[in-house]
Amino acid sequence: MIDQTDKRKDCASTWFFQLRDRLCAVFEDIESELAAGPNVELPPGKFDRTSWDREGGGGGEISVMRGRVFEKVGVNISTVKGKFSDQFRGQIPGTEESSSFWASGISVVAHMWSPLVPVAHMNTRYIVTGRSWFG
Repeated sequence: MIDQTDKRKDCASTWFFQLRDRLCAVFEDIESELAAGPNVELPPGKFDRTSWDREGGGGGEISVMRGRVFEKVGVNISTVKGKFSDQFRGQIPGTEESSSFWASGISVVAHMWSPLVPVAHMNTRYIVTGRSWFG
């Protein structure tokens, strides 16, 4: 039987993967729809994905696109687990009984070619220790 914490971890991790896929699709659509302006002669950007593994448990995927609207976009996801160091452990809620953690999250950074458009950045994660929270 799967406990509630495992269900929440699976749900969060799945949601971050789905959100990454949706965001990448939207960024690629914007690239494809450019009809005029600087860089229109360039091919629309497409995301390249690279997987990575974390020593100690887990890993993630880096998705990077360079395009004609976006100079560079990164949409990165990860799901990792491990143990906090004794020094760091005291700063994290829910680590009184165990230094173990599990975390899954997404990070998005978009740099446009136009200097008139600000950089966009967003990240969130679901963290599980003896407690759990989105941060």
